[in-house]
Amino acid sequence: MRLKSRMTTVATSAAVMAMSGMLVVGAAEVTTRKDSENKTAIVKEVESTDMLMDEVANVMPAETEIVKAAEETEAPTEVQTEAETEPETKEQPTSAFTGKFMVNVDEYLNIRAAADENSDVVGKLYAGAGGTVLERGEEWTKISSGSVEGYVATAYILFDADAETKANEVGTWKVTVLEDSIRIRKLPSTEAGVWGLAEQNDVYKCTKIIDGWLEINYDGEIGYVSTDYAKVELVIGQAVSREEELEQIRREEEEKAAKEAEAKRKEEEAKAEEQKIASASKFVETVQTSAYNVSENDVYLLACLVCAEAGYEPYEGKLAVANVVLNRLNSGAYGNTMSAVIYAPGQFSVAASGRLASVMAAGPNSESIAAAKDALSGTNNVPNYSSFRSCGGANYSNYNNYSIIGNQVFYN
Repeated sequence: MRLKSRMTTVATSAAVMAMSGMLVVGAAEVTTRKDSENKTAIVKEVESTDMLMDEVANVMPAETEIVKAAEETEAPTEVQTEAETEPETKEQPTSAFTGKFMVNVDEYLNIRAAADENSDVVGKLYAGAGGTVLERGEEWTKISSGSVEGYVATAYILFDADAETKANEVGTWKVTVLEDSIRIRKLPSTEAGVWGLAEQNDVYKCTKIIDGWLEINYDGEIGYVSTDYAKVELVIGQAVSREEELEQIRREEEEKAAKEAEAKRKEEEAKAEEQKIASASKFVETVQTSAYNVSENDVYLLACLVCAEAGYEPYEGKLAVANVVLNRLNSGAYGNTMSAVIYAPGQFSVAASGRLASVMAAGPNSESIAAAKDALSGTNNVPNYSSFRSCGGANYSNYNNYSIIGNQVFYN
């Protein structure tokens, strides 16, 4: 309430001055009206004025005493008031994306040389890219990203906190190991097992941050690295200049041409190899041998094997498969019965895989039955071969002689 005391002091002083002034004016008027009177009369009037002033002084204390009393009684209140009225200044936290931007497009945003849609395109910002805001405007904003500086339409970019939210959605968190031989844990705990060791400057993709641990992709497994030994940073895309884009297109075209040339070379090599293999394939003359005396069950089993092994091969291929079985039966090295030969361990894969059983349940096709009966009647188009396999899995250098029929090679 010092303010009130000071106002009281001023008012009191003003009152004294007003009274004094009023008295002085009165003295001036007396002097004027009684100009002809002698000096003694003037002295009397002035003395009367002094007497009034003394009376006022007796009623009101001196101004200095009022001010002093006010200072003594109101000083603590003044300090408290000033402390309460002065606001405390706190530093506001600054976002890492203050002054940054992110594009808000599905494909790309053109960067132009000037704030004009007709100006030259100097680069592109693809989805997921961002950079620094140089000059923000209503329609056009000047930006810097990668090696490109130019103008983009303000409507298609996000700023500050919105940019940070977008970056977290589309960016990639990268973990860089800071020291050698850092354990990659199986769980976020120092007591957990270890997948392996990471070396300094190794980089991994971070999928999650959990209480001092960084979850990473480690050789297809989920691993964890302590934040004490690694740093994590958000990686976003950068602008591509016109020159960089043209260079990238040139490189891609060169790589495409190189791949096409390599594919053509391999195709030509494969054809040459096929011709070489085909030329080395021996023509085997079909012979007529004695007929086999077997049961109807054996005929059915042989026909089913032919269908399972060569169901989509030409008739000659089916006949050859049937004769391989009969050639083995004749040798006695694989068994002395049709069933023993066909189910011999490690020989016909269809017998072990269940394919043969499926064909036996459904029945063989007519051409497989015909091939089996012709082979059992003594018609043999591979009289010297006891093995066969698909051409794609053949190793011709290991065969003494071979003959290619359809997509299968028969050899010994």
